[in-house]
Amino acid sequence: MKIAFISTHGAVRGIIAETVAKKLSRLALLNTEIYSAGVEPAQDVPAEVLQVLKEKGYSVDKLSPKGIKDIPYESIQVLVTLSPEARDRCPYHESHMRREHWTLEEVKTLDRHELLKLTEQIENLMKALFKLS
Repeated sequence: MKIAFISTHGAVRGIIAETVAKKLSRLALLNTEIYSAGVEPAQDVPAEVLQVLKEKGYSVDKLSPKGIKDIPYESIQVLVTLSPEARDRCPYHESHMRREHWTLEEVKTLDRHELLKLTEQIENLMKALFKLS
């Protein structure tokens, strides 16, 4: 199964969702391909995001923001949008068997506390998606 998490810039919410999903899907023994992208992709993942993910035990190797054209968008089966911009700008495709929108506020600053709160929110949503307790 191919799952994509699409946000505005693909550098904070999208990267966190991709990273959390990869780890939790492995723990759930699911055979998945996980992607993230931005509708207006940023150049880099902020160092603060990488630091919080490392602190929480996630792998940060090879993480970079991507655009929709950089992922196999037309073969994605589960599409999760993480921002209003992504929800409104992601075209529907017949391969999308499931499409969800998660209301995640964009962090105003790259403050560690805000990033930890966002990561925990994404972890909880991901556990529900993968039906983990």
